[in-house]
Amino acid sequence: MNAYLIPIRTAVITFPILALIIALPFLIVQYRRYGSFTFSRAFVLYSFIFYMLTAYFMVILPLPARDAVAKLTTARMQLLPFTAISDFFGKSGFVVTAPGTWVRALKSSYFLQPAFNTLLTVPFGFYLRYYFRRSWKQTLGLAFCLSLFYELTQLSGLYFIYPRPYRLFDVDDLIVNSLGGMIGFWLTPLLRLAFPNREKMDEVSYAKGEKVGWIRRLVALFVDASVLLPAVRFLFHTGFALAHAQSLADNNALTYTLAVLVVFIGIPHAMHGRTVGKAIVRIKIVPVDPEERNWRRRLSIREALLYLVALPIWQSFGKEAQLLLTHIEARTQLNFIALGILTVGVLFFTADIIWTLICRDGRLFYDDWAKTKQISTVKRTTVTSQNSKQE
Repeated sequence: MNAYLIPIRTAVITFPILALIIALPFLIVQYRRYGSFTFSRAFVLYSFIFYMLTAYFMVILPLPARDAVAKLTTARMQLLPFTAISDFFGKSGFVVTAPGTWVRALKSSYFLQPAFNTLLTVPFGFYLRYYFRRSWKQTLGLAFCLSLFYELTQLSGLYFIYPRPYRLFDVDDLIVNSLGGMIGFWLTPLLRLAFPNREKMDEVSYAKGEKVGWIRRLVALFVDASVLLPAVRFLFHTGFALAHAQSLADNNALTYTLAVLVVFIGIPHAMHGRTVGKAIVRIKIVPVDPEERNWRRRLSIREALLYLVALPIWQSFGKEAQLLLTHIEARTQLNFIALGILTVGVLFFTADIIWTLICRDGRLFYDDWAKTKQISTVKRTTVTSQNSKQE
């Protein structure tokens, strides 16, 4: 029993770290596909990830000592199909005509090991049919491939970390793992009663995705401001340095402004109102008036208000406040006046955010002043459920 508890415990400890690592890619995929994030879909997909993680740890754990593995002389492979069946009838003590042998035989490793290997992939077959809408042929093929991956992991000594395999490559495992996947496929109509309806989940996701939510906008902002903007600033810095204009390369305000002009004005002009981040999560900036002809000017005003006015004021406020708190010699009248002006700006932006959250219209001051708004470009797709075909 401890051999099974160790992998489960390891998966429980590892899963939160893995969940955090894949959170951003997960959000990007959901917003790009549906335009929204729903907790029901997150529950389904993260439960699938947790299952896959647990199953993998079941295959490789517990890890033996490397020296102990080097001394093993046991067989590396078992290539004769259905050996597990002959072993059960020949070595477990099972006698059909003697019911007293049945319980002992069912408790033996000759039954429990193949039974466990069958159960290992039952959830895999369920998820393939329920959520990923795979046919029985696809489920069978994918279950076999998953089993083959597990067996090759064992045969390679955990990708050659060990000098030889510490577990047996068994062709019977390929058979029972594939069978387990099919059992999960066949049991899907029963098992999915405990899960959200997939079709309703899609409908709710698409309906929610018609409105551009805050998390979706923040994901786009993260891609643009935390990934692309620093990369473009680095290119400008490097370009000026290579051109022997070190003073320009060291001018942070200049490289920031140039990068903003490229990332938030130039690229959206070329991509019809989309930054790279917005394009990834399928958001588009458009004028409030659909008849507006000079939409590029409105777009430029919007982006300049946000990235050349609002965000620099926030950043300058933080630096000025820190300077006054940590350096006595900086506490001059001019510095206090500057901090006061910046504070007014910060209070205005904060009040605007609070007011927008209360009104729930999603348009902050820069959208109001520039007369722009953000819309979703996600299009609904109709997918015929494999479940309906199979039932």
